[in-house]
Amino acid sequence: MTGASKPHTDIQSAVRALRGTFESGRTRDVAWRKRQLQSLHKFMTDHYDLLAAALQKDLNKSPAEALMEIMVTTNEAVTTLASLDEWVKPTPCTKTAATMNDEIAVRHEPLGVVLIIGPWNFPINLNIHPLISAIAAGNCVIVKPSEISTASEALLAEWLPKILDQDAIKVVTGGIPETTLLLEEKFDHIFFTGSVSTGRVVMQAAAKHLTPVTLELGGKCPVYVDKNVNIDLAANRLMWAKTINAGQVCLSPDYVLIHPEVKEKFIAACVKATRAMFTDQPETRSDYGRIITVAHARRLQKLLTRQLALPHSKLEYGGSIDVNQRFVAPAIISGVRLDDPLLEDENFGPFLPFVEVKNEDEAIKIINSRPRPLSLYVLSDKSAVANKIMNSTSSGSFNVNSFIFHLGVSDMPFGGIGNSGIGNYHGRDGFDS
Repeated sequence: MTGASKPHTDIQSAVRALRGTFESGRTRDVAWRKRQLQSLHKFMTDHYDLLAAALQKDLNKSPAEALMEIMVTTNEAVTTLASLDEWVKPTPCTKTAATMNDEIAVRHEPLGVVLIIGPWNFPINLNIHPLISAIAAGNCVIVKPSEISTASEALLAEWLPKILDQDAIKVVTGGIPETTLLLEEKFDHIFFTGSVSTGRVVMQAAAKHLTPVTLELGGKCPVYVDKNVNIDLAANRLMWAKTINAGQVCLSPDYVLIHPEVKEKFIAACVKATRAMFTDQPETRSDYGRIITVAHARRLQKLLTRQLALPHSKLEYGGSIDVNQRFVAPAIISGVRLDDPLLEDENFGPFLPFVEVKNEDEAIKIINSRPRPLSLYVLSDKSAVANKIMNSTSSGSFNVNSFIFHLGVSDMPFGGIGNSGIGNYHGRDGFDS
């Protein structure tokens, strides 16, 4: 089931074959599940260089960024293998007076045939990570990698059939036509990572079959910078997080709400931190990523041009773009207003706009006026400020003086809320989903 085009009959027959495998009971066997997970782990460790090379080709990911993506995925396999015997055990229920002589428990049954639709920005982790959960739970799986990250798609299409049970796990390649055909089929669960607009399409298709979904969608993750903050430390952490994968991260800090008392010093510290990482010529740095396609680079160019055409905007750092080379430099923009272009949609690039707010109360009001984000970041040395924002807002995750690292905590559920996603995964939560 790999190749440039998949006739509808091929996809139908693949789903039918997987359902036959599931109904045979093969994937319910915990030993079978462990063998598949061990094969995945061995593949990621033995062929690390192939994975890193694909990430470098697709997104110019540096060795450090490739290590982070592959290590998180490998660790998930290790954690799942170590925990699976415990996870599959029935969970006893509390007895009542009416059931004190009965044995009551929740059994953890596989769902059946699962569809995983992966994105292009973390094309190894966000295909294999949910695959680990689906296999651990005893399901048959179709993996649909993004056709945009071509090197990673080709790698997964070549190797997953080699290392896994082809009667239970299949890879479908191709673009929108193939994904559309897949969504016409009945699955027992659909796991999708991508944009809000495509997430709606997936959910509508799933609704026709009453299929449950896990949607990892992202959104505009806000940052609040309090007046009580370690400026240099916070600025370094913020710019590191913003420039990972050239800003093409669902958890990337998308815009900054900043207290006026620290605005000038903090922005200057952000400029200094970015220069320290990439100099004033990030295009010369091999450790700085590239935008996934020329079309996406052109979109970012138009977005920044619209923003900088406004007289109240000021470019504090960066802004250089070479569309044909898919290069978009980090850009720090001050004087941004809430109705400006950079505040319209998730920019999914290395642009960081700063919006001045009076205090945390105004920040809370702004955050709550927008769709709930995948993550909310607060930079403050005052726990009272952080707790006030946490208790007054809603987000998929909440970080104080830290960015993104919660992604690697295997026993913490990862997911959004509202527009930023539905459902959770990672560790036990992925197994349960």
